[in-house]
Parts: sequence; C-alpha cells; structure tokens
Amino acid sequence: MNYREAEKWLFSRRRMGMKYGLERMVSMMDELDHPERKFQTVHIVGTNGKGSTAAILSDIAGNLGIPWGRGTSPHLLDYRERIAVNNKWISKGAVAEFITDYRHLIRRHSATFFEITSAMAAWHFASQGVKWVAAEAGLGGRLDATRTYHGAGTIFTGVRVEHSRILGDTREKIATEKIAIAAPGTVLIAALQTSGVEEVIMDAVDRESLRRVFPVAVRKCPLPGAHQLDNSALACTAALELFGRSEREIEAAYSRTCISLRWPGRLDHRRGNPTILFDVAHNPQSMEALVEYIKLWKNPAPVVLGFLSDKPWHRMVELLKGVVGPVVVTTPDSERKLEAEELATHMNQEGFQVEVRNEIGDAVARCREIADKKPMVVTGSFFVVGGAINESVSRGWVSRLPNSAEDVLD
Repeated sequence: MNYREAEKWLFSRRRMGMKYGLERMVSMMDELDHPERKFQTVHIVGTNGKGSTAAILSDIAGNLGIPWGRGTSPHLLDYRERIAVNNKWISKGAVAEFITDYRHLIRRHSATFFEITSAMAAWHFASQGVKWVAAEAGLGGRLDATRTYHGAGTIFTGVRVEHSRILGDTREKIATEKIAIAAPGTVLIAALQTSGVEEVIMDAVDRESLRRVFPVAVRKCPLPGAHQLDNSALACTAALELFGRSEREIEAAYSRTCISLRWPGRLDHRRGNPTILFDVAHNPQSMEALVEYIKLWKNPAPVVLGFLSDKPWHRMVELLKGVVGPVVVTTPDSERKLEAEELATHMNQEGFQVEVRNEIGDAVARCREIADKKPMVVTGSFFVVGGAINESVSRGWVSRLPNSAEDVLD
C-alpha cells in the first residue's frame, strides 16, 4: 500500500464506530510485542484542554532534551498530526508500512479507527526511541485505548457534562470514567474541583494509592487565552513531578516553550487581508473561552461557523449573541454533521444575520468579503476549522505559519 491507499483503508474503519472494552487493544499490543512498554506515558484526560496540555508538556520535554512522543485526537489539518515525535508528524511511509504489515492483525481483532491509531502510535513511538509520551485520551479513560500504554502519571483537566450517553449524565460519573485511566501507585495532577468531583478524586486516590498533586500556577503561557494558564500549570507540574529534572531546569525549559510552541487552531491568528482568527470551539466551555477573548474587540466579528449535530450547539449559539455577526454557516465534512440550513434556520430565529455556504472554502470566501479587511473568525467543529485553515493557506488568504511560527509538516 502507498500512503493514500493506507489512509483510505484506515478511514473506512470509521464506519465501525466505537466498541467498548480493552480486549482488542491488549491482544494487539501483545502481538506487536508490547511497544507500549518501551516508553513512559503521561495520560491526559478531561473535557477541555487535553490537546493544548499535551502540546505544552511535550514541548517542555523537547526543550529538556528528552526524546518525546505525542498522541492527540482528533486531528485538525492532517491525520498524521495525531502521532508526533520530536515535533514531526509520523511520516506517510510509516503509516503505509504499519497498515500494510498489520492489516491482517487489525482485521482479526476487528479494531476500530481509534484503536488502530493508538496501536500505530505506540509502534511508532517505540521504533523512534522516545522516552516519554503525552497521550490524550480519545473519550473517557477507563475503556480508552490509550489506557494500555505504560502510564506513569495522569493529568486531569476537569470535566463538563458531555457524551452523557457513554460516560454518564453528571460530572461525577464522567470524572469517575476519566480518572480510572490512572494506574495504581502513580501520580495524578489535578486542580481543585467541585465538591462532588473532589470526592471522586479522593476515592480514586485512596483505592489506587495515587499521589495527588495540585498544579503550581504560572504567570505566562505559550498560547493565547487566559484558560491556557491552567493548562500550562498542569503541564509544568507534570514535568516537574515526572521528568526527574530540577525546578530550575523545568522553568528554563518552560520559558523556551513560551517562545517556541505553536498549536494550530487554538486562538490561532493568521496574518492576511483580512486577518483570520481560527479557533476550535466545539463545546460550550471552549466557546465561552473564545467569546471572552473576542469580547475585547470593539465590534461584533464576522464569523464562519459550523457544528456537529451531536454537540450542544444551541447553547453555543446562545453564547455568541452580541459577540459575532454577520454569520456565514457551513456544513462540516463529517457523518455527524449539522446541516448548514438547519443551523441557519435556528440562528435566524435567534436574531442573527445569517448566510449559508455549504462548502467551507466558499464560506470563508464570503466571510472575507463581509469582513472587508477587518478581522474575522472561523470556529466550531475541528472539521470546519481544519478545513478552513487548509483552504485559506492553499488559496493564499492567510500566512501558512500558525501564530507566526514554522509549521510541523515534514
């Protein structure tokens, strides 16, 4: 298989959806000769901030001279970004090699898309000789495929009620599922939570002999937005607790991270005419953070918007009142898409000025016309923001460089 054939075959596995249980992953790791045992893992679980925290932590490791790997989900610009080593995405050749060599194994175990990616990531990390991996859980924790990794510590970013059909309908139930990824006797880094979630944490600490560590606040962070201070504090504390380096070394590495790190799609300004702010705000908490940020602008911002149908998009629309406008709605390229026409109907009823452009490139083009050289925003689903960045860069509308730094493409 070449890369395109492997990618097509891999993405065809999405139709299998999700399957509960770790049996398939455990069996695949065994047949792959346990690549997950060749590196140490920091698990990152929670509702929001997992990707940013993973990016900050892995960049700190790099600035300490530690060979590192990072597993994130979902991807924004390219499938390969889900698996990164020392700031380089997995190569096309490596993806093709894994799918070609282990397709029989995948079929025999009826592995899902996320399980395949998690197994491939462990295989790649081991082959590249990484020492530490920052692994973002895909969903939950207890039954997440990445739980099979050799976890030395866990970062808990907090919870909001989401995926209630799968994880439970309260913060406490969701927290229980997520924190269950922590291996007995390891470190758990978590800020102070609501009383109910704190009870869940302390139960897990007692039951699994975990060492609870509260994050130490930081004064600056490498990514824009006040919420990133919390993510940075979690990452710095994890580095200090797990990497075996002095506080002075961690501080120096983090200072370099504040200069070097770029994380596309998170309050990501791209210079152009007009300048475009790309931000993945795919649930109410992340939308709240975006709204607080753009409230600093003098006038409502024209926006391109699109959501997945299984997200609480009515609540997110409500948050945008008085902050954005006009609005160009679009349809994400996903089986879970919310049709642009349905979103437009609702937003019109809520008093927004709305236009529909189903194709993401057309939506960005129209919003650029409306913006008339003033800054605009693209937000909502990963599918919308990622597609908009790729289209905008390829058409020369904005800089290729995320936040004015080199991209991670090889």
